Amino acid sequence: MRKKFLLALMVMALTVSSDPVWAKDGFYMGMDLGVAIAPDMDVTTGGLDDWSSSVGNSGVECDRKIYPPPDRPAACSDSPRPWGPLEESFDGGAGILAGVSLGYRFMENFRVEGEYFYRGTSYDSTAVPRSASYNAATDSNFDIVQDAVDSVFSHNFFANLYYDFRSDSKFTPYVGIGVGLANVSVEYRTLWHRTTDIDSIDAKDREFASGPAGDALYQRLAGRLTTDSATLSDTLFGYQALAGLDYQVSDPVTIGLKFRWADFGEFEDESAYDRLRSHASVAGNPPVPVTYYVKTDDIQFWGVSLNMKYQF
Repeated sequence: MRKKFLLALMVMALTVSSDPVWAKDGFYMGMDLGVAIAPDMDVTTGGLDDWSSSVGNSGVECDRKIYPPPDRPAACSDSPRPWGPLEESFDGGAGILAGVSLGYRFMENFRVEGEYFYRGTSYDSTAVPRSASYNAATDSNFDIVQDAVDSVFSHNFFANLYYDFRSDSKFTPYVGIGVGLANVSVEYRTLWHRTTDIDSIDAKDREFASGPAGDALYQRLAGRLTTDSATLSDTLFGYQALAGLDYQVSDPVTIGLKFRWADFGEFEDESAYDRLRSHASVAGNPPVPVTYYVKTDDIQFWGVSLNMKYQF
C-alpha cells in the first residue's frame, strides 16, 4: 500500500513539474463546442407595393386582382413605388456554437489560426411593425398582424491572432482578435390578415368603395391574407474579440474555456410573399413580382465554449 502511495506521489510530481509543451512552436488542431447568446434584434422592413400617385392604401386600392378596371381608380399607376420603412424589435435568443480550427504557434507566445464555426440561435420572437406615423397593432383593417424571427444561423470563417501568457504553470490564459466572413441566414415570417368584420374596414377604403359597386367592392377586402415564411441570407464581414484559459492535460493535448464576442455588419435580403392579399405575389400591368425586404442592425452575439487543442 505504501509503495502504491509513493508511486502515485511521484506521478503527480512529474505531472506538475513537467514543462508545458505549448512553449514550442508548431502546428495544432482545435475543436470548440458551446453556446451562443444573441441580444435583441432591431429590424426594418419595406418594399415595392405602392401603385398610386396618391397617399392611402394604394397597395389595396390599385390591386388589379381585387379591383380590376373599371373599378380600379384612374390615379393608380402601373409602376411601383416604395412603402415603409416599418420597424420592429425581436427578443434575443440562444443556441449552439461548434467549430474547428487549424493554427500555428511561433515565437512561443503567438498563434495564428484559421477557424470555421457554426452558430445557430433560436429567437422564437414575434413583433408588430410600426413607424412614427403608423402602428399595425391599432389598424382596424387587420385582426392579425404578426412578424416573427424564428432562428438565425451562420457559417463563419475567421483568421485569428492570439497571444498566450506563458508561465511554468499548466494553465495558460490568452487573448485574441479575429476578422472574417459569415454567411448568415434568418428564418423570418410575416402574416397580415384583414378583418372579416366589414364595419371595421378603414374609412379610406370605405370612401373608395362607395363607387359604382358600393359595399360589394370593400367586401372583397374581407379576410384577405398576406403571408410569407422565408429563409433570408446575406454574407457579412465581421470581427471578434477572444479570451480564454487552457489547461495542459498531456504533452500534445490541452483543454480549456474560450469566450468570444462577435460583431457583423447590417443584414439585408428580400423575398416575395407566399400570398399577397390572398393571391400570387404580383401586381401592376403587366404583372411584376412584389417583394419586401428585411434589414437588421449589426448582427452580434456572445459565445462561450469548451475547447480542445492537439499539437502535432
